Amino acid sequence: MGHHRSRDSAPTLGHQHRPSAPGVREGPVLGASDACSIRIDDPSGQVSRMHARIVRTKSGWAVRDLESKNGIQFDGAQRAEGPLAPGTELGLGGVILIAESVQLIALRGFVARLLGWADTRRQDIDRALRSVRLAATHRAPLVLSGRGELVTVALSLHAHVRGPDKPFILCDPRRRRGDAGVRSVANIWDVRHALRAAIGGSLCLLRRRMPHDAPAALAEAKGPRPRVQVIVCVSDDERSPVESLLDDPIVIPSLTRRDNELDRIISEYATDAIRELGTPRSIFKDEDHEWVRTHSAASLPQIEKGTRRLVALRASQTMTGAAARLGMAAVSLSRWLGRRDLLDEFRFRGPPRSAPPRRRD
Repeated sequence: MGHHRSRDSAPTLGHQHRPSAPGVREGPVLGASDACSIRIDDPSGQVSRMHARIVRTKSGWAVRDLESKNGIQFDGAQRAEGPLAPGTELGLGGVILIAESVQLIALRGFVARLLGWADTRRQDIDRALRSVRLAATHRAPLVLSGRGELVTVALSLHAHVRGPDKPFILCDPRRRRGDAGVRSVANIWDVRHALRAAIGGSLCLLRRRMPHDAPAALAEAKGPRPRVQVIVCVSDDERSPVESLLDDPIVIPSLTRRDNELDRIISEYATDAIRELGTPRSIFKDEDHEWVRTHSAASLPQIEKGTRRLVALRASQTMTGAAARLGMAAVSLSRWLGRRDLLDEFRFRGPPRSAPPRRRD
């Protein structure tokens, strides 16, 4: 049991785990009593002394109400028992507990990078994780709202939720059709074909370029098959206040309002690039950080691209080697450097030329 918050003020959640006897299917008890394995301090006094128990069922871990005074809410719905899955919100009295796994903790960190680390953003992060969970179980599409290139943000979110090896398919009739590459994602014009290609992964749609038969495909995606997470990207100026209330979108704030967090954002993307490319931690220099801040920090996708390419360039001896690390053509990387006046900084020396044959007199 990980993240927690109070409906009124933030209570303290004390953990005193006591192992169950071998072979016993019943797990720890949650409640206000000191005798509970997981003791909950609730300032509102609504948590019973022995409120609930974690149990092991045939289908997995669950939480069972112990005839408490105020019961348990699972994701807002009152129930006597429910599954304990990563992301589940348990309401016990005036306290909300959120079950977390290692993957969910990493996802929470990434969502905080997207939305902000300030205390005022915590509820936004919780709502965003709830939206991600609903989309993952096909109960609702995941809606991303903001300015700029949202498809790249959707791709990064997909990698954290589904995994980078799972298919990510865009359905945009106005973009060039084709397979995924370094500078583009796989794009299929026919939404039904795109839905089939996205099985096990994510289907990304743009509100302003929604295919005419998208509603039928979205209805199909809500069924038990195919297992596809639907992500809808919506620009700020395309949303009405009513839609904002209905969809509960993940709203990506502009970086112009996060100047005090910019250095941390750059550092986290640099750490990601260093880990993914397998380079030494010291490869990303202070001057690289400052260059990204000055020249490549208009958006999150720009920061991600700039840090990743600089890490690959610092770690390679040749332009070809850096491009190979990035999975792109060397000429494309050279053009990217040229447009940013960085060619002199990363001008690699080619192999030594052989000496010309000596003339014989």
